[in-house]
Amino acid sequence: MSGHRRIPVTPQRRLVVDNDWAGDPDGLVALAHHFLADAAVVRAVTSTSIAMEGLPYAAGNPAREIARELVQRLGVTDPPPVSADVQMRFDELDGPTDGARLILDEAGRDDPLPLTLVCGGPLTNIASALREDPTLADRADLVWIGGGGYPDGAWEYNLAVDVPAAQLVFNESRIGVTQVPQHTYRQCAMSIVELEMGLRAAGAFGAWLYDCFTSPPDFVRIAGNWPMGDSPPVLLTALTTESSVLREVDTPWIDDDGGYARHPDPRPLTLVETVDVRLLFADFFARVQRHAADTAD
Repeated sequence: MSGHRRIPVTPQRRLVVDNDWAGDPDGLVALAHHFLADAAVVRAVTSTSIAMEGLPYAAGNPAREIARELVQRLGVTDPPPVSADVQMRFDELDGPTDGARLILDEAGRDDPLPLTLVCGGPLTNIASALREDPTLADRADLVWIGGGGYPDGAWEYNLAVDVPAAQLVFNESRIGVTQVPQHTYRQCAMSIVELEMGLRAAGAFGAWLYDCFTSPPDFVRIAGNWPMGDSPPVLLTALTTESSVLREVDTPWIDDDGGYARHPDPRPLTLVETVDVRLLFADFFARVQRHAADTAD
């Protein structure tokens, strides 16, 4: 255990964090970082495991199971609820998802901390919650990893997986959005050696997290780096935006192909152009290493 005094940090916001936790393990790095950060409090974790069109849906709840395992291995005090996976696209849903219910439950709490929804995948759970209760837009804001570059957009995985969900969030709702588009989140990467040495030196949890990267699908060919595109929301919600570049634009209208068009009644959107990668990943490795030291026998 640490024998020195630490700089006191006051939580600034509460979070519901959403992703496909059973997909690319960069989402697990971001989830661990959110839990280890001091300035934001994770109140719920919501899960997706939607396959690309033409592929079968995943069996069971693989995203929920690995998120729960991460929470358990990290030793989170008072662990938050983790939703069942949503496995259908927004326009196929008959009612609110389990994740949407958790979002609305948290939004209904009497809490002085503002609520931010963080989404590193398709916007299915967020769209489901907004359809169930449009006033959620007045009680939460959204940080989303997804979408193509401005002004026209382009094909991007998190958007393409569930275009109707993004259309409800952008075109129909009034929720405030901070967007980290593809060209920005691609600024975040770790070298394979950086990932190996940084995590394997961070105790049992770091070793487990590193192992999550060691069995990629057969079709994936790893070069010298691993994309870490799900991590920018930690910077935006628990560290600082002052060393990154953000600008305000009109929220676009998302068309059926995932491109951007002029919104007939736009609201402001915060567009993240660059992220302070040094601060983001230096903080991550320092936190997992401190966690290892604090939990050592």
